[in-house]
Formats: sequence, structure tokens, C-alpha cells
Amino acid sequence: MPTTLGELSEAANRNLREVVSSTFMPDDAREQSVVVRLLAELVRHLQTTLDGAGERPRRANPGPATHLATAQSALRRAAGRLPALDDEIAALHHDTPLARAVQAAAAVQDLIASHRGRDGVPVTPYALAFTERPARAYLVHCSADLAWGAARVAQALGEAVTSEAIAVQLYVARGSLDHASVFGRASDGQKNRAIEAFPLVPPLDPRPALPTDAAGSISAHLADDCERLSRVAFEALHSRGEPGLSGSDVQQLARWRAMSDLLSGRLLLHAAAYADQHTAEALRESAGRLRTAAQAWQQTAARWHRVVDLSDPRVHPKLPLPSYGLARSGQFARMPKTPPHPALLTAHAHATRIGQLLYGMAWNPETPGRPVQRDAREVLADAGGMAGLTQTLYRVAATGWQLAAAMPATIRHVESTLVTDGIDHRPSKAVHRFYPLPSHQTGRLTERYEHVMEAEQAAAVSILRTAPDTGMDTARARLDATAHRQIRSGQPWLPVDMAAEQQPGTTQPSARAARARSTTVAKTSRRPATEGTSPSHLREVPGQQQAQRSRSRRP
Repeated sequence: MPTTLGELSEAANRNLREVVSSTFMPDDAREQSVVVRLLAELVRHLQTTLDGAGERPRRANPGPATHLATAQSALRRAAGRLPALDDEIAALHHDTPLARAVQAAAAVQDLIASHRGRDGVPVTPYALAFTERPARAYLVHCSADLAWGAARVAQALGEAVTSEAIAVQLYVARGSLDHASVFGRASDGQKNRAIEAFPLVPPLDPRPALPTDAAGSISAHLADDCERLSRVAFEALHSRGEPGLSGSDVQQLARWRAMSDLLSGRLLLHAAAYADQHTAEALRESAGRLRTAAQAWQQTAARWHRVVDLSDPRVHPKLPLPSYGLARSGQFARMPKTPPHPALLTAHAHATRIGQLLYGMAWNPETPGRPVQRDAREVLADAGGMAGLTQTLYRVAATGWQLAAAMPATIRHVESTLVTDGIDHRPSKAVHRFYPLPSHQTGRLTERYEHVMEAEQAAAVSILRTAPDTGMDTARARLDATAHRQIRSGQPWLPVDMAAEQQPGTTQPSARAARARSTTVAKTSRRPATEGTSPSHLREVPGQQQAQRSRSRRP
């Protein structure tokens, strides 16, 4: 099933073209009734899409939405003159190309809605993409393509009906759909083609990596894992999401991320052995960057040594057994057992799947030693070729960056429940073995994530550099560039030369303007006002950054 906006639009267009290429239109009035109603449903979905893009019917200077409304009215009048819908006949048209086009158009709404919660609050950074005009123009252009196909179907059906009144209504619908197509395509020069990579966000419920899974499905499952972790990172960044990440979750998440990056680097090294010399050199460099990111995650996890979260003490130092007298007095209680966050299960499954792609479906993180690697040709075949493999591993690094960006906010959220039994900074007045974690040690925990972000970004950029040789699609990277500006203003994501390749007419969105328009995020966020500054060599406009910090100090 298609999982991106571009794939859904292409599926709908492909099915409409199949309808148009068929010269056969039903002669039975009951079947004609089904076709007209399917056509009206398709137009209704196009209206919903345009409404989400800010295009609404208007009398003055009518646009595509106005003409779609006229076509919808004409199709309803035509359906009213045809026999009532027959369930038996409708069942015969359930899997026709026109019905599949309607389903794909409806799925576009579900895909966009998956980036927002039930209350309409964004749950991913990509939900804010449609605050920019070029992104909305892409939706309008896709709707215009479908309107053109719907017009051809209405024209063919109008020639097949015997009733002149119905033929007139179909003629009106065809003309209105043609006008909607023309007006919609007028926005072609402004559209942002990166929106075609806009993904579907699956539910947060983790899907475990099973040895019975098909090897060819690993890449698709890895993509879903990345979308789940991306959502968790965005909700953690804005102190939303239930349940929230605990200190134990954060510590274990760092270890699983280290394993994911390490195995990703091994995958690239394994694939490099079967690539030409120039491509192999670029892949080896990317593998080195991923190993550096894995080391950064591992060093971050090491900072949590002897730190315990009282709200979730699942991860803690080894404690001595209680004395007999303490147990008899009733002053001893067992450590509470808390379930891990769904993101932790997803991170475990994510690392396992990468290992399965490299070592075989029987592999799991508890497998002792390093097993024999699969044949590189089989690995590439299951990953979708060199382009598919690099695209998958790019998403691994990009998701790691998002998680690292969210962790400081998570640590500040649970700071009041963090304790330690370290002897280096133990207060003289401490009575118990564990005492509250000092603020400077909390700062040591958060500062490491800046190094992780740098390492993950360097790995992602290095993988993107291989695109000319591997054929990797960079549309998702351009979509990430917009989303990451919502997360960390002033820090560019794409390399300068790749950012300059944006198509003419595509304006670069302003992160500050997007935040100003997105009142939902601003009002619901409990994120502290003070954030860790981005590395100096990654800042785009130092003057703007200073101005923002100055405004935040005003009462």
C-alpha cells in the first residue's frame, strides 16, 4: 500500500488514466448510477483536500474550489435522475479502477491527518509543512491532475447516457472539472515537490521484529519504526504524549540507538565491497560517520551511570540485599516494576531489523559473537538496491538527530525525580545513599546530546553525498530540512550545495514565521524557554539568533 503523499497521488492518477483509456462505459442505468456516485465521491475528496490547502469556494475571482463545487452540484443532480444505488451492482464496482482512485484520494486525507492528534495538535514536525504556500500549492496541483481525469470520465459517461437531462448535467460537471484543472495547474511554478515524500505516520504501538518476517519487508518496517520514533521525539520536545519518557527510557534508548548506528555502518561497509571504487569510498566514509554517531550515543548512555529516575527505577545500580532485621521490621519494599515506553520497544525492534538485514532473520541482539554476514547481493535485493539501502540508512541517521534534539527537554522534564549515589558530589548533609542529582550533573547529561546531533547530522549528510552514485531519492531529505528548522531554528540540515538545488519558485520557509502561525504548538508547549545553543559553525544567521534570545528575556 502506498505510504507517501506522492505515491497516493500517483496511484489515483494511474487508476483514472486506466478508466479514461477504456472506451467502455456501462449502458445499464443502475451501473451508470454507481459511476456517477463514485465520481461525486472523488470530487468530494478533492474538495476536502483543497479546503485543507486553504482553497475555498468564492464568488469573486473563482478558483479551483469554486469550480469543484459547481461540478459536485451537477453530479448530484445527475445522480438524482438515475436509479437509486443498488447494493448488488455497487459491489461489482468495488474494485474497479475508478473505485481504487476514490480510495487513494480518500487516503490522502488519512495520511495528512496522521500527523495530528485527535484534538488537532501536531504530533510530528512534518504536520507544520502545510503552513507554507509551496506545500499547499503541491496539494492544489495534485487535485488539478485528478480533476482533469474526472472530467474525462464525466465526458465519456455523458456520451453513453440516454437521458438528455443527465447528459446536460454531466456536460456541466465536465466543464467545471476542466476549469478546476486549469486553475489548479496555474500554481505549478510555486509548488514544493519535496512534499511528495510526506509520509504516513503509523500508530505508536510497536511492531516487534520477528524471525518469520519476510526479508523483503524489512525496509518498509524500518521506515515505519523511524516514523514512530520521530513522533515520540516531537512529542517529547514539546512535553506532550502519554506516557512520557522516563530517565530509564532515555538511558536505554541511547544504547539501542548506538546499536542501530553501528549495524548501519556495517551494512554500508558490506555493500561497499560490491560497488565501484568511487561509490565504495563514499560508502566507507558514511560508515565511519555512522560509527562515530554510535560512539556518541554510547558515551551519552555512559553519563547515566549511577543515575536513577525515582518515577521509573527500572535501570539502577546493583543494590545490596536487605539485612534480616530490616526485612523483619517491614521497612524494606521491593523495587516497583514499570513497563518500558513504547518507543523503547520500537528502538529495540529497529536495531533488530537492521541486524536481520545484515545477518539473517534468525539474528537478535542477544546472539553471541558476530555471525556470518549474508551475501551482499541478497542484502541489496531485499533493501531495494543501493538506492533503497542508502535511503533507509539516511532515515536512521535523521531519526537519531530528532531523538537527540528532544532528549534535553525530556531530561529537564524529569529532573526533579533524578537521584544518584555517586560519591564525587555527595552533599555533606545527605542522609540516605541516594541524593538528588545536582544541577551541574544534569547539565552534563544534556550537553552530550549536542555532540550526538552533530554526529548524526554528519552521517546523514555523508549518506546524501552518495546520491549521485547510488541513485538515492533526496525528496525526503528536503522535507526533513523544512521539518528540522521547526525543531532547531538556525541550524541548516541539507548541505549548502544541495539546498541550492531547490527548484525555481520554491521559497525557503521561515522557521520563525511558521512558529508564529502555528499557535497550537506555541500554546501547548511546556518546553523551557532556555535551550541549548546550536554549535557556532552550524548557525545560519547569528544576528537573528541573538535577537530571539534578547526578546525572550523581556517580561
